[in-house]
Amino acid sequence: MKNLKVWFWMVLIGLLIPPVASVAETVYVSENFEITMRTGPGIDRKIISLVQSGKALEVLEKGEEWSMVRTNKGKEGWVLNRYLTASQPCAMVLDRVRQDYDVLAAKYEDLKEKFGELESQKKVADADLSQNRHDRDELSTAYETLKKESSEFLKLKKRHQQVTADLEAETTRSAKLDEENMQMKRSHIIQWVLTGGGIMLVGFFIGLFSSSRRKSRSSLY
Repeated sequence: MKNLKVWFWMVLIGLLIPPVASVAETVYVSENFEITMRTGPGIDRKIISLVQSGKALEVLEKGEEWSMVRTNKGKEGWVLNRYLTASQPCAMVLDRVRQDYDVLAAKYEDLKEKFGELESQKKVADADLSQNRHDRDELSTAYETLKKESSEFLKLKKRHQQVTADLEAETTRSAKLDEENMQMKRSHIIQWVLTGGGIMLVGFFIGLFSSSRRKSRSSLY
């Protein structure tokens, strides 16, 4: 609203400054007057028409008391200089300023409405941005966690592979030891059987020999 007031006063000052004189000077009928346009420079000349206040007139010939002018409709005649002014009447200026103000006010309201829409869109965009940042932080955290867990998983996988390999090696070694143990047991059993059999055979022969000797002794008596 402050900027609108500044524009209003700038326009008003610009309109109140007298225009630079051109080849064909433009003058205006003074305020609150309705002057006569005559066929010549004198009050005894015939009246052509009445010119209302605020009308723009083109000066064709300027005298000390009278000037020959032309209306915007092309009618020419003489009017008294004291009723003419190089500046637009305040009523015209005020009317133009009011029109300009109305245009500016309409533009201001339109800009205000658009600004409100942009504010709403900005709030939505800020909310989306905040949500996106939140989602990004969550994804970053999840990524770091996944990366850490992946690293731990790879370590565990490597350890599992190593343990599995060690277990397979130990299983193979255990099976080999079991086989060797079984072979040793078989050898021991065979040795025990052979030893026991040998002992029994020796005992058998000893018994047989002892029996023969007893028989021999009995026959002697």
